[in-house]
Amino acid sequence: MIRTMLLSTTRLLGLGLLLALATGSAQAAEPSAPTGNAAQAAKRPAAKSDRPVSTKRDSAKSKRARGRSRTAKKQKPTGGDGGHPIANDVQLVPFPSTAVAVRKALADNRRDQLSDAEKAARAPKQDDRWQTVLFSLRALDARGDVEACFWRVLAYYRLGEVTRARTIRQLCAFAPKEEASLDAEEALSGTLQPAAVMPDMLAAGEQPPPAVPNPAPYSGASPDRFEH
Repeated sequence: MIRTMLLSTTRLLGLGLLLALATGSAQAAEPSAPTGNAAQAAKRPAAKSDRPVSTKRDSAKSKRARGRSRTAKKQKPTGGDGGHPIANDVQLVPFPSTAVAVRKALADNRRDQLSDAEKAARAPKQDDRWQTVLFSLRALDARGDVEACFWRVLAYYRLGEVTRARTIRQLCAFAPKEEASLDAEEALSGTLQPAAVMPDMLAAGEQPPPAVPNPAPYSGASPDRFEH
């Protein structure tokens, strides 16, 4: 009985060992199923490789561009529809009348200033008459402009500034007619000033009293006109 039980037990152990060996072999033979990220990666299709950029087309384009550039350089304008040739002996004068226009503008401006001075000197009513005359002549040089010099000297005579009028008068070359008019103005101004105002009547270091102006309008002859 005991012997029979031992044999049965031995047989059962042998069968169990055989079953265990068989199960292990089957599991080793079957591949394990992918899980997690490995499964997702397996399901994704393989990415297509970037196709290499062909340089044949670019090479052809660059060759055509170089060919057009060489052709354009060889072409020369020959007149007509192909272009207009430029003569080498042409002299371009951008503003041929600029100098003439500038001289005319300066002459017109000078004449306007002289006219304003004479109008102020002769106007029946004029505030600050002789200061206005001097203001109108401010841009004109008395030494190079006889007309401007005449009206400036006249204004200082009328303001009673005889010494200053004489100084400016010596700088200008007047005609006899202008000299006669200015002599009359100096004599008139001398009759209006106190004796101490006249330069010849002042003692050394003596300060002259205020000058007496003559605001009356000028009614004498005008200086000869000339254009620069």
